[in-house]
Amino acid sequence: MNNKQELNKQIKFREENEKMKNLTREDYKNMEKKMRNDKIFEDKKHTNKISKLLQKRHDREASIIKKQYPQLSNKEIDRILIDYREYQNLISATETLMDFPINYEDSNIHKFITKDDVEDLKLAIEEMTVFVERLEDVE
Repeated sequence: MNNKQELNKQIKFREENEKMKNLTREDYKNMEKKMRNDKIFEDKKHTNKISKLLQKRHDREASIIKKQYPQLSNKEIDRILIDYREYQNLISATETLMDFPINYEDSNIHKFITKDDVEDLKLAIEEMTVFVERLEDVE
């Protein structure tokens, strides 16, 4: 890309960013409402297809564990898979929190956030701190 194209691209991005900054909190609330009501899968056919895919994934993962540890019951394997998914969610949340300032510093996220959201964030941080302190005590 030559310099002129790059400059035009930057100017266009800057203009779009300025338009976004002019949106009101109400505009963001309307967007949020529309997105919340939008359904990815509108019919049973797609819902069933996704359910089957998730079941296949579960069965495949359970099969891997069963081969590795044949003495485990299906109930124990299901518990392991649930615990592992919770672990994956925790790691994902940790990555989000670590990158929080970088990801949200220049965004317009503050136009979505309500006072209740701020209180929920504070509570979540407190609960996470207690959780981490308990983990440290176990070690």
